[in-house]
Amino acid sequence: MLATTVFMATASSTAQQAISKKPFDGFENIFLNGKWRHGSSDQAYENTNPYTNEVLVRIHLANEGDLNEAFDAARHAQPNWCRMLPADRSKILRRAADIMERRREEIVGWLIRESGSTRIKANVEWQYAHGITLEAATFPSRIEGPIMPCDIPGKENRVYRQPVGVVGMISPWNFPFHLSSRSIAPAIALGNTVVIKPASDTPVTGGLLLGKIYEEAGLPAGVLNVVIGQGSVIGANPARALVHRLN
Repeated sequence: MLATTVFMATASSTAQQAISKKPFDGFENIFLNGKWRHGSSDQAYENTNPYTNEVLVRIHLANEGDLNEAFDAARHAQPNWCRMLPADRSKILRRAADIMERRREEIVGWLIRESGSTRIKANVEWQYAHGITLEAATFPSRIEGPIMPCDIPGKENRVYRQPVGVVGMISPWNFPFHLSSRSIAPAIALGNTVVIKPASDTPVTGGLLLGKIYEEAGLPAGVLNVVIGQGSVIGANPARALVHRLN
């Protein structure tokens, strides 16, 4: 019986490893409300390797309507997400970190091909992103609110920390996987939802790859939305949209 149990556990582990080794695909799409689909713009962007000029993926770009849809999805998802038990939010963040661990070479490969990273720099960036994700997984159980003095007899003042709501993010190209992770992981850990527009030079490592990772980790639809589009079309919109924090 013990031998059978060990065999079954080994087989299951092998199956999970096989699944995790299948590379992510579908990066020609944007990620809205838990679904991968083409952007609604009539334009497409060829994401190229800056060293070889090889076309890595041709992305169908988002327009203003897609961006509005992303913010609507984030607003609708946020109340249920912030009510999720802290342990459950932590579990999703830990799963995301575990997926990063299993897919380390895949992530490093994308950083080399898309952002022109050296292997050393790409591995350092992976370490930073993985580390902040693990750290963020502890945030849901670390929220504290002090009890403050009160000048009314028999009363006390309590401070409760609440999520800010929907967070809009525009991430840079130079350290895309880490800098996006550094904003996304803490925000969602504390009950916020996110709409991110990564830099046009690094749409995969700055956003789409994280969408795939968090989707695989079981993040509910609408909590993380990734829009890819021209800055002149959607780049300024997060500042004008109904968001509670712009990062």
